[in-house]
Amino acid sequence: MADSMKDQAAGLRAMFRRYPSQRISVAGAMAGVGATSVVLGAAIEAARSGLRVTVIDEHQGLGSATARLGLTSRLDLLQAINRDAPLASVPLLSQHGVSVVPAARLAQNSRQLNRLQLEALDEALIELTRETELLIVDCSLEESQLSALARRADRLAVVTAASGVSITAAYALIKRHLTGNAPLSAGAVRPVHVGVSRARSVSDARQAFASLNGVVSEHLGSALHWLGCLPAGYQRPNFVVAGDDALKIGRDLAEKLFVTRETEKPGMLLPHNDTQSGDPAGLPDGLSARVA
Repeated sequence: MADSMKDQAAGLRAMFRRYPSQRISVAGAMAGVGATSVVLGAAIEAARSGLRVTVIDEHQGLGSATARLGLTSRLDLLQAINRDAPLASVPLLSQHGVSVVPAARLAQNSRQLNRLQLEALDEALIELTRETELLIVDCSLEESQLSALARRADRLAVVTAASGVSITAAYALIKRHLTGNAPLSAGAVRPVHVGVSRARSVSDARQAFASLNGVVSEHLGSALHWLGCLPAGYQRPNFVVAGDDALKIGRDLAEKLFVTRETEKPGMLLPHNDTQSGDPAGLPDGLSARVA
């Protein structure tokens, strides 16, 4: 068992070394669907595999990534953007080896950022990316819109509940992301991965994904990547104490996010080993359907 875990960790490190300095935004279609747990599970597992990991936390309060890792801070990335504090003073280091950058105030002011602030944001992201191999933005949405920071990620992972209301919200978010939210390289493919929570079964989760994928394919001309599902009755893990409760999700998320890079081409996106119809049943061997 120990040898298997070591082999998996080595494989995870190899994938990240091949594609260095990845930037991923993770957003919940609605509050409480498990997006922050996905972020923390992936971050902790990647850190345990020996990778340098940074989480940019756009939330505040007890449910934020910062608080759930047992951290507190008076500084926010906005202060570094405004040159009111040095960037190096903003990140916090958790006991798991994950660097956390509080950015709730930056997210709240995202629509008001001027040209100089956006340039400073780009500079800060370059500097943060230089110090990490995996950078994850735990997104806070405003009217189904990603912040200026979250839009600068290489790819987006959306977590949605298996309900009509949540799937509708997920579609609105994905539509904005694919059609008008990216500030960089117009026309570039922006991969979207979708995980489903609150489903009665894996089959129901896959059906919800297929429904969303069908609408996105028909109306937006793109297909989604299946990420997996949170089990029914899922309880939010406590990440303050390191343990095995958090972590299988992390390896699954990292594998699915980075293995799909092998098949991505401009135009229609196909989930790795999935069928043309968008049915996610064809998962790669050895990858669990669960992401938490």
